[in-house]
Amino acid sequence: MRIPGRTERRVVAAILVTALIPLVASIVVARTVIARVSATAFQPEFGVHLDRALGVYAELAAAIKQGMRSEAEAIAAADPLRRSAFAGDAELLGAELARIIAAHPALVSLRVERCGGELVGARERGRPVDPAREKTLTVRKAIERAPGSAAGPAPREGPAPPAEPTHDDGDCEGDARALVATFAAPSARFDELESAQAFAQAYRALEREHRKEYLDESYGDAFAALLGATIVLAVLAGVLVARPVVDRIARLAAATRPVAEGDLSVRVALQGDDEVADLGRAFDRMLEELEGSRARIEFLKRMGEWQKMARHLAHEIKNPLTPIQLAVEECHRRYAGSDPAYQRLLQTTLEVVEEEVGTLRRLVGEFSNFARLPQAELEPADLAEFLREQGERFAAVEEAGREHASDEALLGRVDLEFDVPAAPMPAALDREMLRRALGNIVRNAAQALRDAQRAAPGGSAAARPGALWGRVRVSARSEGQSHLIAIDDDGPGIDPAVRDSVFDPYVTTRYDGTGLGLSIVKKIVVDHGGTIDVLDSPLGGARFVIRLPRAGTPAARAAQRAEGEGGPRSTSPRGAGGPGGPAALGREAFSDGDREDAR
Repeated sequence: MRIPGRTERRVVAAILVTALIPLVASIVVARTVIARVSATAFQPEFGVHLDRALGVYAELAAAIKQGMRSEAEAIAAADPLRRSAFAGDAELLGAELARIIAAHPALVSLRVERCGGELVGARERGRPVDPAREKTLTVRKAIERAPGSAAGPAPREGPAPPAEPTHDDGDCEGDARALVATFAAPSARFDELESAQAFAQAYRALEREHRKEYLDESYGDAFAALLGATIVLAVLAGVLVARPVVDRIARLAAATRPVAEGDLSVRVALQGDDEVADLGRAFDRMLEELEGSRARIEFLKRMGEWQKMARHLAHEIKNPLTPIQLAVEECHRRYAGSDPAYQRLLQTTLEVVEEEVGTLRRLVGEFSNFARLPQAELEPADLAEFLREQGERFAAVEEAGREHASDEALLGRVDLEFDVPAAPMPAALDREMLRRALGNIVRNAAQALRDAQRAAPGGSAAARPGALWGRVRVSARSEGQSHLIAIDDDGPGIDPAVRDSVFDPYVTTRYDGTGLGLSIVKKIVVDHGGTIDVLDSPLGGARFVIRLPRAGTPAARAAQRAEGEGGPRSTSPRGAGGPGGPAALGREAFSDGDREDAR
């Protein structure tokens, strides 16, 4: 079992003290109250007054019942009812019963019956009895014939229903009539009587059994048990509350140690929605930003050094090219001899020198372009619209390549498709620079497909005009605060051994490659505040994943600030049409000069 830490012990102690203070106070107060109640609860006067109260309640109930009986007797003795009961007129009797019910609110129903229970007339108050609130009493009283009234004809209403039980039966003989009156009274008074009786019985039982000592001991034991349970629950609650927080804080503290040693790949990944989880997520975001910033700075620093080297190489190589070419041409021009062998030697030498000088000039141009690579000028744009435009542009180049059926027309020999969502993808872009990066990757994939087909058995058939080398797919989607561009192909892929260095300058496996293409691509992506990675493609070849920040995100704003603070963009202005200008960049986007063949 893990020993609780200091923070955990402090939280448990705080919860325990918070629970014990009111509990101890309540125990002291309760014991005082119990002692006083125990000393005064069983006085003889209490029993006397309680018996008197029960007597009052019993007399009240008896008085209510007696009042109902008296009221029924008065109703039965009234002359209008006596005359209508023996008149034999049902309507007259019904009207009289309705009048009586309206005059006596306690009545629920009235019935006039013959001696055998045959119904003569009846009326009800119009609403049923509520058993939860009312108690009923049924009283039966004889109705005497009024002086001078004659017996009417017997009503023809069929057999009489059974009579309800009554609490007071009058005499009924011959053709006499009887009044059955049902009264309702609030049940609260009777319930109070029953409650008082139960209370009195309980009190007498306690008094008989001498419960004073029992009260003191039982309540004392109960509070002692409550105190013990509270201590246990407080400790458990403190542990349950403090341990998750302490564990996450400990994970966060443990993550700071490798960070202090320079390892920015650590992540705590705290779960939850409280402040500690927010702190952990902020810590992870900070590490991600620091890691990205450090990688970006290191890459840009390396790129700066490589650009200096490229500038120096371009200068050192360019200077002797023209004198070498001029010297060979002069030797070829001045030879006036007739030796055919020597003449052929001079001609061959001139052709070799011119070819190699041309290759060196091309390399010098590539080194110069790399050395003067401008910084991206970011502007708000729709990445989805930009990719759709590039799809149309590539489609036009692809169609032209198929018509020419040339190995150099790379895009005409691959099945190129774009999968771009219709929804806008707002981002800060340099359209020319990003077009250059996308063109480099697509053309690199086409070159890899071409070389793989040529190296495969039967490669000569694949090299026939019109034969496709493979498939290249460009797709895009939004994910979180970033936009993702994936370029997949079904070629041979990239050897995992060189993936870590594939974006470094001068890394290439082609005999005629300079190893600058993917370095330029990464420089452009980094200037956009993004990242680029090489993975295995679901198509079977290589996958280049470019991740660019959404417009308005912290990464996008940081890239725009870096672009604004970057100073001069290039040695040659873009608008001048020089090596760093738009025209040059547009040409370079579809040239072989920037290709990085690391496959």
